[in-house]
Amino acid sequence: MYPTDFQEISDDQLLTFVKEGNHLAFQQIYNRYWEKLYGNAYNVLNDKSLSEDVLHDVFLDIWVRRDEIQIQNLYGYLFKAVRNNSLLKIRNEKFVAFNLSMIEQLEQIPEIELHLNQKELKSTIDKEIEKLPARCRDIFYMSRYQDYSISEIALHFNISKRTVENQLHVALKHLRTHLGATLFILLFS
Repeated sequence: MYPTDFQEISDDQLLTFVKEGNHLAFQQIYNRYWEKLYGNAYNVLNDKSLSEDVLHDVFLDIWVRRDEIQIQNLYGYLFKAVRNNSLLKIRNEKFVAFNLSMIEQLEQIPEIELHLNQKELKSTIDKEIEKLPARCRDIFYMSRYQDYSISEIALHFNISKRTVENQLHVALKHLRTHLGATLFILLFS
């Protein structure tokens, strides 16, 4: 059973409904983001028709691949897809009418993409940390985010230093397993 009003539904819920083939949920995603995405495409292409083509291609791809596509951050995914498709349009259409403002926009995009990637990464890490048992999670937060020493954490919880070390080991092993070794080393070394 689907809701009658999709406007109040989160992006994650809408994506779930889209995977089930719900056209109204897909329409809500389109209505929610088309204006911003069109602006992004137009800033790169400076052409109304090409910008509309890019949006059409991005949304069509989501609908066609809805069963297999994995999206963690809907706006971040759409932003990157529009940016990449816009750049492909430039190449494929041999669109060479670059001007100074278009070049400046392209230089700003990596900063926006970096911010979106960091936000998505933080969200992924937070989700994995939330899967830890409560005490283990609290010890991890105190150690990694609040810079408490092992002795201070042990005193706070009235447990041994060895127990704190074991709990940190459990938390780090969980994160290493679920985030991948390379990402884990970059984040926690």
